[in-house]
Amino acid sequence: MLEPEILKRGDDSGNRMLARYTAPSGAKVYGIGVPQSWKTPLGPTWCYVVEGEQLTVVDPGCHGSVQHLEEGLAHIGYSINAVDRIVVTHGHMDHDGNCLAVVQKSGAQLWAHEIYCSLLRADRWEREMEWRRDISGLEAFENTEVVGRIKEHHHRSQRLSVDMTVTDGFTADGLTFYHTPGHSPDELCIQFDQFMFSGDHVLPQISPHPSVSRSYNSFRTTLPESYRSSNEIYGLKALLRSLKRVAEMGTDMDVLPAHRAYHQSKFNLIGLERAGEIVDHHRQRCHDLIDIVRRGPADLPSLTRDHFSHRELDDSNFFLALTEVMSHVEFLQETGDVSVIGGNGAQVSGAQIHWNGTEAFDGFIENLEP
Repeated sequence: MLEPEILKRGDDSGNRMLARYTAPSGAKVYGIGVPQSWKTPLGPTWCYVVEGEQLTVVDPGCHGSVQHLEEGLAHIGYSINAVDRIVVTHGHMDHDGNCLAVVQKSGAQLWAHEIYCSLLRADRWEREMEWRRDISGLEAFENTEVVGRIKEHHHRSQRLSVDMTVTDGFTADGLTFYHTPGHSPDELCIQFDQFMFSGDHVLPQISPHPSVSRSYNSFRTTLPESYRSSNEIYGLKALLRSLKRVAEMGTDMDVLPAHRAYHQSKFNLIGLERAGEIVDHHRQRCHDLIDIVRRGPADLPSLTRDHFSHRELDDSNFFLALTEVMSHVEFLQETGDVSVIGGNGAQVSGAQIHWNGTEAFDGFIENLEP
């Protein structure tokens, strides 16, 4: 793994840090630790800057932090007006929240996956709430500060327009784009030289949060036509398939993740083999959840609290924990290892999750084609 050079120091999580990665070919990438606008243990969003025919910024960070991006650019000799292109790995507010500010200041082109474009025009919050209102345990989350930020982000994003929509395998200016859905349906990994900008798909120390398969039905009619026949982009199965694909791309690439590139005063250098480790993490979670329902049926909130009993969960964290468990239960339903009794088979209030006496998920994951 290539050891980056620190050009400007930040805090022990990498906030406001500037680093330079240099490949043997001479290709250079700058990483800027753009702080979040809210308190979080996640650390900054790592925004990457690629010099070339056009100055490219990958994931400019969250709304309200553009001054930190400007400071990082100034340190390497650029004003924000010099940015020619923004590439978004996926449409989550800690990644694309600064897009509008950068576009307004620079006139930069915005590049993103075609699904990102369709989601920009959708009323994302209301569509997600179509199924969330049926889930016991999510009521308190609706009143959290996080929800206010999400709604504000969705509203602001509708003012964006995408200049270049990319699909899997698209190449331009030394960048190759891979569609890796699962954490988000529009997730991209982007290769430049021997670097892979992995967004939230491959992260050190932590694992990406899987989306929920039920979201597909909420957004199906808004998606490009080619994605409407079956769900290949939401849920744990989609994430596992994408992770397995990336893990098979080789061992000679340096992964540049959006989070935890630097944490607790050290760099976390990873390659694509980390994708296989994340697959194993989710495999173990399936084992752990089955061990719980093996003792007897449980509803979704109870299963979540039991599984995460070692952690203190506030309303926001409980939402993330519950939807994490929900995505795994959806997957275990598909593999035939659990059944949801009540609620027409959906994990709604009052429904009970039962173990079917099998653990077929292990072989299912093993045989899952990337």
